Formats: sequence, C-alpha cells, structure tokens
Amino acid sequence: MTIATEAVRSLGAHYPLHGDRLYRMLRAELSTAGCFRPARARSAAYGAFILAGYAAAYTTLLAGPGLAVRVLALAALAFLTVHAGFLAHEAGHGAITRNRHAIAGIGQVFNTLLTALSYSYYCHIHRRHHPHCNDRGRDPDMQSGFFSMYPQSAQEKTGLGKLISRHQSVLIWILVWLQPFTLKIASIRFLGQNPRTTRVDQIVMLLHFALWFVPPVLVLGLPAALLNYGLMSLLAGPYLGAIFLVNHIGTRVIEPDQSVSFFMQELSTTRNLGTSRLHDFLFGGVNNHIEHHLFPSVPTARLRAARPITRAFCQRHELVYREMPWLAAAHEVTRHFKAMSAFIPALKRAPGGSP
Repeated sequence: MTIATEAVRSLGAHYPLHGDRLYRMLRAELSTAGCFRPARARSAAYGAFILAGYAAAYTTLLAGPGLAVRVLALAALAFLTVHAGFLAHEAGHGAITRNRHAIAGIGQVFNTLLTALSYSYYCHIHRRHHPHCNDRGRDPDMQSGFFSMYPQSAQEKTGLGKLISRHQSVLIWILVWLQPFTLKIASIRFLGQNPRTTRVDQIVMLLHFALWFVPPVLVLGLPAALLNYGLMSLLAGPYLGAIFLVNHIGTRVIEPDQSVSFFMQELSTTRNLGTSRLHDFLFGGVNNHIEHHLFPSVPTARLRAARPITRAFCQRHELVYREMPWLAAAHEVTRHFKAMSAFIPALKRAPGGSP
C-alpha cells in the first residue's frame, strides 16, 4: 500500500467518538440538517474555476505582457494555488467523494501539479494534525525549528532557531512569505525519503516543474521564467499565513499526559473567523474551522450551515466556542508568540560584561 492510499483512507475516515455523548448529539443535529450531504456540483464548479483561471493567467504570462498585467497574472496564480490546495484538502477528507482513486486524482492535480506541494506529503502531515490538534507531542504543526509555540520548544531552541524565536512575534509575519518555498522543499525531501511509495507524486511533480520551466524558458528565457515562478510562490505566502496562522496558534496547548476527549480538544484549540460569504470564499471555508475540525467530512459548502447549529449547541451546553474578527485573532497570535519568546534562555555574558 502506498503512502498516498494510506493517507486518503486516514483523512477520509470518521474519527472515533471516544464515547463522547455530546459529540454524538451534535453530529445527529448536523446530520438532520443535511450538513453531511455531498455538494459535488459546487466542487466541480470550484475546480473548473481554479483550472480555467490558472490556465488563463499562465497563458498571459507566456505572452510576455507589460508590468501591470504581469503582476496581476502572478497575483491571480498565487491566489489560485491556495484555492487549489483548498479543493485538494476537501477531497482528502472525503467531503467530495469516497472513491479513493478519485480523491487521489484530485489531490495530485490540485496539490502536486498546480502548487508543487506533494499530495502524499500533505496527507502525511495533515492526517496527524487533525486528531491531535495542538498536542505538542503529536501535532506536526506544533513542531518548528525556528518558531516556538509552547514553552518547552522555546527553552530547547539553539542557534538560528533561538534567534528567530526571540523575535518571532514580528518575524512570523515576515517569514511567512517564504512558506510556499519551504513546503515545496519539504515535499521534494519527502519524495526522496519515500521513493517507492510516492512514484505518482514524483511524476506529477516533474510535470509541475516542466510546466513552469520548459515553455516559459523557451518563450521568455530563463531569468524571466525564474522570476515569474519565484514571485508567484512568494505572493502566495502572506495569503497562506493570513488563513492558517490564526486557526490554532494562541489557543490551548495539549500536554502529552493530558486525557481530553476529541470533542473538547477540537473546541478548545480552534477558533472561527468572519461569518460573511466573502469570508467563506477568501478562507476556503476554513473560517468555519471549528466545524471543519469537529466534522472534517462535512463539505465546505455545508460548513456555513453547520456553524450556527454548532454555536447554539455549545451555548446550550455552556461550552467554549471561540469566534472573532481576523484582526483580533492575529493579535492573539502575535501576543502568544511574544509570550513564548520570554521562555528563550537569556544570552550568557562573559566576565566583564561582554556577551
């Protein structure tokens, strides 16, 4: 069995209820409201929009347009690569179809081909994030060599990681521009470490780079091709950061020895953002992040309907339900990073006062 097949099964599966009565009650309410019904027409239209927009912007770049049109095309491609990831993410959770081959196909096209984020690598990290959200021992999103999201991580930092963590409340919003590059590098490294089980990813990844460095180099030359690809990747960074930095950071951190039900863990470690349809579009539905984390198989188009039901349920049962504007969430994230910086060990000073 390949890594991709294992990942598809894991992401698409329902998580165990852990005997959680409240979780079962809420699930029943959402099911009655039709929140688990597929929304395949919406997904097909969304996919067609992404592919058509990507092709149009790519073709525009090949024509060697003026500066204004070139920047617009690059911004559109950066925007669409993020949305391609949204669609692959939804498919990976079994929210579009339960057919494993169709899920893998969607993932390879919209993740690996369009963004160079290997779908197998994405599934490898994401399938561990969802059931272990903010668990500092098991959630890969809590681990970073450069940023510290809990005290123990800050205390263990050395070298460059220690320097960055010391100023992370500011640097996080700057270095997030580089996130697309780090994801591509991590994907390539993962493929190199798992050559036999990621053959499809390897082929599709080669197609991605052929798409971006064969016709563009022949038509525009190598410098222009490199600049276009670099700028497109760079522009996707702040968009990714605006969406994903505010989902969990600054909420509860789960300790390795804590016993918390899946329901309570997801509620206490996740926050929702804006409620408008524009928010739904810009954030790919993950502004309804509580509902997505509790019930990953709910189609993106149904998360909006699931949100008031979940909110009212939590209010009736006096459960935390964290939702706020984006700026308030960003402030919490910044404040949390600054608080974690305080745990960085002080620089040792040599006798005489010199560091």
